Amino acid sequence: MNVHYHDLFSDRYAKKLHIGNTILLFLEATMNGRRSVEEIATNLRSKKWLQQAVQLESIHPSSLNRKLQTVPLDVLKVIYAALVQQIASHYALKSGVGNLGKLRAIDSTEISLPKVHGEWAYVSKSQNAVKMHASLLIAADHHVCADRIVLSTAEIADLNTEVVLALVGDPTETLIMDRGYINYAHFLAWVKAGQPFVARLRADNKCRILHKREVEADSPICLDADVEMVDSNSGEAFNVRLVEYEAVDSRTKKRIRIRVITTRFDLTAKEISEIYRCRWKVELFFKWLKQHVKLEKLYSFKPAAVWNQIYLSLIAHALCELIRLTEQPKGSCWRLLRYLNAYAGETVEDLMTALERTPSRTSRGRRKKRKRGRPRKHPKKLKQAQIIIK
Repeated sequence: MNVHYHDLFSDRYAKKLHIGNTILLFLEATMNGRRSVEEIATNLRSKKWLQQAVQLESIHPSSLNRKLQTVPLDVLKVIYAALVQQIASHYALKSGVGNLGKLRAIDSTEISLPKVHGEWAYVSKSQNAVKMHASLLIAADHHVCADRIVLSTAEIADLNTEVVLALVGDPTETLIMDRGYINYAHFLAWVKAGQPFVARLRADNKCRILHKREVEADSPICLDADVEMVDSNSGEAFNVRLVEYEAVDSRTKKRIRIRVITTRFDLTAKEISEIYRCRWKVELFFKWLKQHVKLEKLYSFKPAAVWNQIYLSLIAHALCELIRLTEQPKGSCWRLLRYLNAYAGETVEDLMTALERTPSRTSRGRRKKRKRGRPRKHPKKLKQAQIIIK
């Protein structure tokens, strides 16, 4: 992105802030997790290197707020698409996750808005929110990128046909979906088109078993069968594979039964369950955006500003992933983001030296010492603590 970039319409009255330095200033704020435009303005006044980069010594917070609303969303989309294209060139030689092939996890996340300023995204009396629908390409175990994004208000359902069709990728990639994407018409269309998918079913979804495969007695796989399902709208039937297995719920820590249907007949039932477990990577992607670049803390609640901030967060993630692929393939995006923030005012050589530094000594970590004596039979009793500090 050129810091000198001026937009013909958005910058026609601009004196200090134009599209180029605005995007750079907000991108720096996004990567550092700054929570308000006041914090961005204060940081600008205190950092000489940032002033030189954006060619501004100071700016009022209200000017930042107004300018964020006028940044054309198409400009941010072009920047993000260019980064994704460069990432895709690194993924081209990747064969996928093990022998499962390349995967594509589809899911969405909501970003809440306040009651009054978020009325334009009204959902219910207790909720105003927008939604980001993401299609995450999983090219390998540690190589993921959301190359397809759809933004909407939270009232738009996950299984909306227009949204789903925009998120579906190449037929060589296996789609992975949760229970929010159950749509028999979509399943039927994908079976006809040869689009492989793995989708989780609810307990009340009906299907007719045609043929059962044998499963090992001590395996978590409960059922592996060919089943017939019927699209109620068209009345047309289609055949898929049903796999049921037991797993431990990450939240309740209880064992649950998971039912998934798939068109992947070339894999074992255990490998099908492994594909569905990879869906968790899209949840980690949403967590990265909300936790590390503070996507949930919006700078403005105007519609244009909200869409722009979401894309700024996506650009921050894509930028970290691209640098990681070229400089630190074995590292993580979070580690790279921390180093980029810490060495923002330093030279590139200093940053690379820090990234490539090897530990001076190895450590096995803190070891838990074995307690002496007999194990405690009764719970430990504590006395009420009374501490006064003057």
